[in-house]
Amino acid sequence: MQKQHYFYVSDSNDPHRTLAVEEYILTHIKPGDVVLYLYTHKDSVIIGKNQNAWGECRHEKLERDGGKLARRISGGGAVFHDTGNLNFSFIADKERYDLHRQLKVMLDAAKAFGIDAEFSGRNDILAEGRKFSGNAFCVRKNGAFHHGTILINSDMGKLAGYLAVPKDKIESKGISSVRSRVVNLAELNPEVTPAKMTEALKKAFAAEYGEPQEYPFTQEAWDEIAGLEKRNASWEWIFGESPKFDITIKTRFPWGGMELLLSTKDGKVTDARLYSDAMDADFIAGIAPALIGCAFRSADLAQRLRALPQTEEQQKIIADIAKYIEGQGY
Repeated sequence: MQKQHYFYVSDSNDPHRTLAVEEYILTHIKPGDVVLYLYTHKDSVIIGKNQNAWGECRHEKLERDGGKLARRISGGGAVFHDTGNLNFSFIADKERYDLHRQLKVMLDAAKAFGIDAEFSGRNDILAEGRKFSGNAFCVRKNGAFHHGTILINSDMGKLAGYLAVPKDKIESKGISSVRSRVVNLAELNPEVTPAKMTEALKKAFAAEYGEPQEYPFTQEAWDEIAGLEKRNASWEWIFGESPKFDITIKTRFPWGGMELLLSTKDGKVTDARLYSDAMDADFIAGIAPALIGCAFRSADLAQRLRALPQTEEQQKIIADIAKYIEGQGY
């Protein structure tokens, strides 16, 4: 297997474009490839694959102010991007996808500025106990990516103004605690800028993997990317259809929030939609369709959920949802 390392910095700050490029690289990843892709956005809110756009962002205010709302293909929660925020994506062939090595590049780049960073939990990178990078993940047939934000000099006021924090998050964590745990790297070292961090990441990437090449885009590639960009900018992709539902089941678990919407007729589920900020985006996306046709009874719904194919980690998600639904006594 020939090992190739690529480094690419986007010249676009439109999230519909940059996310299209990311998806293209993932779809066309070759055996042995590792790509570090960097991009910066003008004011934007990026929501996870399975999130409810209406509930996660004050999109009308964002659009009035000239910002953009975009949906990514990975799981996780909504994030705010501006030009003080550098975004990264490690895209790799499955055999070469290595979260430990990828995080080492991130941590080494921070250390170049005298910042001692660490990975925390499943998706945060911290400095002095505060988060400057939230990460998300996506796995496809041949490859996977690990991407996230790097807060350098982001406008925290705009972040709070555009993101609509769900009521259950406010009640369980408190607004002050959510805001206090985030930090801009420029607060820790004023020398850090998006441009300097880009160079530090390239240097750390080369030290870990070897000197990278520029990613080889063809005209055919840009044509495919244009199609993905058009989809990304569409109302259908960002908001989707919003049918009326009879039942809303909403709660929060340790692995993430859940908002399950069900329509019923003659005692059976006729339509279902599940919104969540859980990290396992593809698994979450398959849960709601499995409930269509099921009798609207707690025991039947729980049984249908437990019959889904699931890994050991996914069993916790299903067990929590099934137990919660059983407790509702439908």
